[in-house]
Amino acid sequence: MRRTTIVRGDADEPTVANGVVTHHPDHDRVRLSGMTWPEGTPAEQTRHLLAYVETLLERECGGEMADVTYLRFFLREEHADEATREAIEAVEREFFEPPALPGTTMVGVADLLVDGAAFELEVEAMVPTREREVSMRRLSPDGDGGA
Repeated sequence: MRRTTIVRGDADEPTVANGVVTHHPDHDRVRLSGMTWPEGTPAEQTRHLLAYVETLLERECGGEMADVTYLRFFLREEHADEATREAIEAVEREFFEPPALPGTTMVGVADLLVDGAAFELEVEAMVPTREREVSMRRLSPDGDGGA
């Protein structure tokens, strides 16, 4: 397996990766971590970071937002509430359309290392190296997936 490590452009001697791309025969798996933006409301921070993800996927990975499969938000305690969840989800709808919706988890945490950041974001994407096919499956109300 081939692997590409993503580091900040201003890091002379990187000590951690900001993301990793693993290359597989039919797709590239992109994982981005530690993404924060310390300015603005949670909605503005979300918009800024998702726009950055969009640019990074297109420019560096040959992908698009429809390739994002999972978002994980670590919400600072004072933002771990329904209003923030609704604000983030409203911005997500600006970037993602059915059926290509990413799974999303929001976890409340006591604090973050970046002052002013409402959350830290992790992103996972699967960028196909062949023709893309996206579909939607509705789970049955009893949770067994209709199987």
